[in-house]
Amino acid sequence: MPYLHLIDEAIGLLNTEIRLIEWRIKYPEQFKQRIGKQTLSPLYLADKTTLINIMEMVSGLFLSKDIVYQNGKPAYLVDLAKAFEWLFNIRIGDCYQKHEDVIKRKPGKLTGFLNGLVELIKKEHD
Repeated sequence: MPYLHLIDEAIGLLNTEIRLIEWRIKYPEQFKQRIGKQTLSPLYLADKTTLINIMEMVSGLFLSKDIVYQNGKPAYLVDLAKAFEWLFNIRIGDCYQKHEDVIKRKPGKLTGFLNGLVELIKKEHD
């Protein structure tokens, strides 16, 4: 039954897209004003950082359900991925496939990047 979760995700995404289209029709001027006004993030990934490492963070935040929308519902994986894409000026691509790639890693490499971050925090603490 893991596919039911994906179906729920897809339905939620479609509902969000439908609302956006309805708002664009209802308030065309407000949406025209935003075109071209979104600023670029000043942050970029260092050359040694891979997209799968970033996806570890995205997947962890998604699974934690600690990032929510204004209505209190947990953020969708695709929205978290888009936020990281903007934040670091990257293209993640198929976030669902990359999420699966993170989940299906070998146990020793499952959270290698996050474990490294933990070690850096512990080192700084000491």
